[in-house]
Amino acid sequence: MTENDKYKPTPAEKKLLEVLLNAENVGKSVQELCNLAGVSRNKYYDAMKKQEFVDLVNRTTMELIKGKAANVLNAAYNFALTEKGHQDRKMILTIAGIYAEKQETKITGDMKVSNPFANLSEEELRKLASRDG
Repeated sequence: MTENDKYKPTPAEKKLLEVLLNAENVGKSVQELCNLAGVSRNKYYDAMKKQEFVDLVNRTTMELIKGKAANVLNAAYNFALTEKGHQDRKMILTIAGIYAEKQETKITGDMKVSNPFANLSEEELRKLASRDG
């Protein structure tokens, strides 16, 4: 598609687009949106029948969201550094592709697993743990 072939919204659609893209207007009724844009309900419904207009709204919304993604990730990173940031750490590691869900391994057959620390007291375990390795 060339620059000349791109969809060009009408002046009323431009006003409506501006209102639709404003996060403060999420959840408002069609009538409230129309009042804010200064357009009639008929203009609103005519615009929403145009696939090009709907595509423009969706595309512009995604661009705005992508523009804020860095801020969201930065906030998640900062919270992940806190004691309560477990889910944020998990999300960041998942996005980075280095998080793996915990997997359970079952031992079957006659295989026995021994714990060399099983007979140690809590005090002996603490001494072992506090040694500089």
